[in-house]
Amino acid sequence: MKNSALTSIVLLAGNSTRMGRPKQHLLLGNQTFLQLIISRLLALEGITRMLFVGQAGDTDGQNEVTKCNGIWINNPTPEDGPLSSIRLALTAVDENSAILLWPVDHPMICEKTVKCLISEWQNKPDMITVPSDGKNRGHPAIFPVWCRHLFEEIPLIDGARKILQTNPQRINHMLTDDFWITRNLNTPAALAEAEKWIKSQSQVQQSTE
Repeated sequence: MKNSALTSIVLLAGNSTRMGRPKQHLLLGNQTFLQLIISRLLALEGITRMLFVGQAGDTDGQNEVTKCNGIWINNPTPEDGPLSSIRLALTAVDENSAILLWPVDHPMICEKTVKCLISEWQNKPDMITVPSDGKNRGHPAIFPVWCRHLFEEIPLIDGARKILQTNPQRINHMLTDDFWITRNLNTPAALAEAEKWIKSQSQVQQSTE
């Protein structure tokens, strides 16, 4: 049976000191990280609610979320790490909903990849569904309803990966050749690499037209 309740949680509350500004507002091509992720989410079927956890002063982020009919949640203590944002978001998640957890520093993941991820989860709704390149796990990941209490119980410092580490038998790895699932764009060098890739893809497209 397919489970139709799926809430997305996009994590935006980090201070991003290495990048000089919040990562959600960095540009890739002609779109920000946040705009790229929102465009992927809006193209998906099955997302019943979109939650975005950021800082109170991020008015640009809040405006983007309002435009897509998402829900903005303020994290007053972002220094506590991503798990603190997840816990805040869970208060707005229906008790019968799984969650699609998407960190903002993975904005380049293909729409097709996320669609396949959701399809995999719908076929095995009691499994944690994670994209993989065959060697490493990536993002985003889907956590079923039974994981909810675990997010409240694990130490803040451990983060969501602790749930994966302690429940390996309950993980469904979806193999993909989308290398962006493991590319964390959290340094200027990583951002420059992504920009170079976008430019190369544009040149390839132009040469075939």
